[in-house]
Amino acid sequence: MENARYRKKAMRIETQLLGKLAVFGQAKFAKFMGVHESQVSRMKEDFISKASMMLAILEYGVDDTEIVELARRFAAVLTNKKAPAATEADSQITINF
Repeated sequence: MENARYRKKAMRIETQLLGKLAVFGQAKFAKFMGVHESQVSRMKEDFISKASMMLAILEYGVDDTEIVELARRFAAVLTNKKAPAATEADSQITINF
């Protein structure tokens, strides 16, 4: 039962990491890491899922509000709609990559 909980949390972490990588850009990420872009592509196949499981087991937290905001950004990109502007009465969530 506990293993299933870790797997579920690991999947959420992996989704978040891959989403951030997609937004940041694979080529740009590879440049900052000092590796070739193909190595980042290989990391997505195996390393990120293992690292995600490790983080889940070590109780690394995933902030649900970040996932929701990331999903909104993806939806805006896919539908070519601009995100609503933040007003003084509204609070905007910022995700730093």
